[in-house]
Amino acid sequence: MGRICYSLKDVSRNYCQFMAATRTGALLEIRLDACDFEEDDIRDIFSGQHEAELIATYHISLPSQVESAARRLTTAILAGADYVDIPSEFPENSRDWLMNLALNHGTRVILSYHNYSRTDPLERLLQTAEQLRRAGADIIKVVTTAQSAEDAATVLALYDHFEPGRLLAFAMGPEGRASRFQSWQKGAPFLFVAPSREGATASGQPCWADLLPAEDFLLEGEAEIPASKSFAQRAILLAALAQGTTKLYGVTLCEDVAAAMDVASALYADVQLDGTTLTIVGHQDIQRDGLRVLGHELFVGESALLARLCIPLAGLARKPILITGDKTLLQRRLDDHRAALRKLGMKLSFTDRGHLPVLIEGQLKSGAAEVSGEKGSQMISGLLLALSQCDEESTLHIENVTSEPYINLTTYIGSFFGLTGYDCPELADRSRGEEDDGTRTWYIEPRQQITPVIGLEVERDWSAAAMMLVAGVLAGDLTLRGLDLHSRQSDAVIYNLLRQNHADILYDMEKKTLSIRRSIICPFYYDITDAPDLFAPLFVMACFAEGESVLAGISRLKNKESNRALTFAQEFRKLGVKTSVDHDEMTIYGQENRRLRAAACSSHGDHRLAMALTVASLFAAGPVAIDDTDCIAKSFPDFLPILQKLQKH
Repeated sequence: MGRICYSLKDVSRNYCQFMAATRTGALLEIRLDACDFEEDDIRDIFSGQHEAELIATYHISLPSQVESAARRLTTAILAGADYVDIPSEFPENSRDWLMNLALNHGTRVILSYHNYSRTDPLERLLQTAEQLRRAGADIIKVVTTAQSAEDAATVLALYDHFEPGRLLAFAMGPEGRASRFQSWQKGAPFLFVAPSREGATASGQPCWADLLPAEDFLLEGEAEIPASKSFAQRAILLAALAQGTTKLYGVTLCEDVAAAMDVASALYADVQLDGTTLTIVGHQDIQRDGLRVLGHELFVGESALLARLCIPLAGLARKPILITGDKTLLQRRLDDHRAALRKLGMKLSFTDRGHLPVLIEGQLKSGAAEVSGEKGSQMISGLLLALSQCDEESTLHIENVTSEPYINLTTYIGSFFGLTGYDCPELADRSRGEEDDGTRTWYIEPRQQITPVIGLEVERDWSAAAMMLVAGVLAGDLTLRGLDLHSRQSDAVIYNLLRQNHADILYDMEKKTLSIRRSIICPFYYDITDAPDLFAPLFVMACFAEGESVLAGISRLKNKESNRALTFAQEFRKLGVKTSVDHDEMTIYGQENRRLRAAACSSHGDHRLAMALTVASLFAAGPVAIDDTDCIAKSFPDFLPILQKLQKH
């Protein structure tokens, strides 16, 4: 049989060069009509040494396209294309010019005929193929559209009349799909495949993953993604601050959500979970009584988000409030914006150098404050909520804003509870295309009423989905249910990132499902500053990319459940993964053989490291022992059971 030929459309110059450098022994058909390339791009792609052979082609649909097509194909030939595919629609003079140029530069010629609507009778196809042969084609290409199995058989009959090694004859469309493989079995020199389903250049074209043996797919099936703990915690807290009954639907109970429910109870709310429906009856009247806290203490579990939301809100109480936590949270500094809070009337007394417990004294007052966004957005979100309850308008100026999507998520959820008195002119400027200088100024209206919500669906968690999506990209054929592509969650960007990386991912808007399959993983660069929780899945993906990937913004990882840049490098080094750090960037050197070593590893009590090691263990040559996986319950309690269910046995 012949070789695999990857058909490329709507791709970048860098992706073409990556594929040319890594698809050893294969071919690349580069559709110059379907890629936005300048002539310099074409020269760069087709020149130099490649592990794959390159085919330049340009499909024309109008006579006016001939000049542009001929110019681009000429550039490709002069740059060193191995093949040039010239459609039969080309005028004879343009075809002859390209063929003579190809002959003089050692480029082999494919003369092709396409019928995009039907299949011609066999006699007509024989005449067409003979005309292409006599015109001097090194390879004859005859492709029709099949409406039936008989149509496909008609095209394949050409192999009874022409030398198979010089003939590409098959049919497009669902009815013609099998003919592509049958032509290959009959001796066709190439089998055209797409890198992903979305990248198919014609109906019925198979994908790279379709050629893999079944044992290469380690995970298979459907999975329900848990509800977003980040969304749920914000909604639970707001419901507890309201007067009246709020119902939250689709809630997934994890440790962080349970902690938020405990905080709601401490805020005198009645809290009841029935299956996935959470009913919260709030009894606060902040404008009249200030924030009332049972026992003057809030226990936030291991949730840094909850702690940072509650610290500014505690400034609304008329008595001192003690905020306490548990586990790894006790090792994380939480004095991010202490100076700004002091300026607004609050006094924070930490037990030990910015660590919980912390005693909050003094009342939060309206005013203007400046904060740095370099340490994250969580305390800023808490300030936005708390300042909305003060007596006068407040101004919050943020320098070097990071994790901005999380701030926007807070105001978005707040809008369901009646908090609409926020104004940030910079956001409007950005929507008009104004240059972003990295600063935000929020104007917060005072004395806003927090109102209960009759019913609010909690979005599925894109942070959890990201790890499952990467597992699918590496070794699966998975469908993930319940995800909203228009979510304001920061980590929803993983979908666009995977698409930009040409992963085999499809989204069904009506069903809200994502289909993800094992994909070719090219190295990538991504700045995690606005989405630090994506570090874990992207690190795992980078381990199996075919080259060096870079994750920037790793300074954001120091104050997580572990110092993630350090612990990930340390634990994955045991598995054979090489990394290096330069200032705020980490380079991960991909494993070309997709095999890791067996090892005994520690999760360091970090739920995301535990999940990352678990996914990586699928590719280890032996057992990977992880000392603590119970910490996964912090965010995704069903992760291990779901992964086990998806594994093919």
